[in-house]
Amino acid sequence: MVWALIASLAIVFSSGAVPIKIPLPPASAPAIVPIKSSSPYDPEAERQLLVMANQARAQAGLPPLQLDEGLTQAARAHAAALAAQQKLSHQLPGEPSLAQRLAASSSMHLDRAGENVSFAPSVNQAQQGLMRSPPHRENLLNAAYNVAGFGVVRNGYTLYVAQDFGHGLPTYSAQTSADIVAASVSRMRGAAKLPQLRRLDSGAAQAAACSMARENSLNTPLSDEMAQSHYLLRYTSDQPQTLPSSAGRAVGDRDLRAFSVGSCYARTPSYPNGVYWVMVLFY
Repeated sequence: MVWALIASLAIVFSSGAVPIKIPLPPASAPAIVPIKSSSPYDPEAERQLLVMANQARAQAGLPPLQLDEGLTQAARAHAAALAAQQKLSHQLPGEPSLAQRLAASSSMHLDRAGENVSFAPSVNQAQQGLMRSPPHRENLLNAAYNVAGFGVVRNGYTLYVAQDFGHGLPTYSAQTSADIVAASVSRMRGAAKLPQLRRLDSGAAQAAACSMARENSLNTPLSDEMAQSHYLLRYTSDQPQTLPSSAGRAVGDRDLRAFSVGSCYARTPSYPNGVYWVMVLFY
């Protein structure tokens, strides 16, 4: 009998209020036309806000945020939409969600992100207002964020501000990410004082991982080779070095002798900011 163990992870986004898990549309969802505005951006105001944000982070003992062009484009587009409608929102009518906006403008692999929006007569007043608001201050001083993009648009005497934050992760090749997963399996076996498993060079696990990514589903058909395994573990993960909790049963089985790993990084409708689709076969 083959035991199938399935797990998945979700990207956590925060809006300047509380962290939320973004529900994502199915692949067949209709295309959404972004809101457009002719309002000019204010690069100097954006720069000043980033400087002030990093000064506040330094005072809190936190590393600085690195400017990301993709996140900047997303923040600018949202700030322009806010200025055009003269209102504050994290998702205006007809506008994509934060996860979709970031995925459309940045190729970065993000496992979490957040957003601040505000308006004020000046840059200093905008910064003061954000720092006085606990949820907005929490985003600015979130130690998990390492990249950001700020957008500022002036409408009359008012500056509309959108600040997009993210935690960027490295993107590994299929071989490298599979090696990382295999190393985690070996470490887990070693920690349990169990004999190490022989790693098999099998294309079935890799083909299955990429098939799951293409289908945007963990429940893809099993090949004959996969059906011969004692356990199969399939899951999605932002960080290939972290095995899901469901891995314990298979990795800890004393009767196992070998295993193979397949990993495929991809952006899909369920994971617009990217995720690793992983298949591990145990024999």
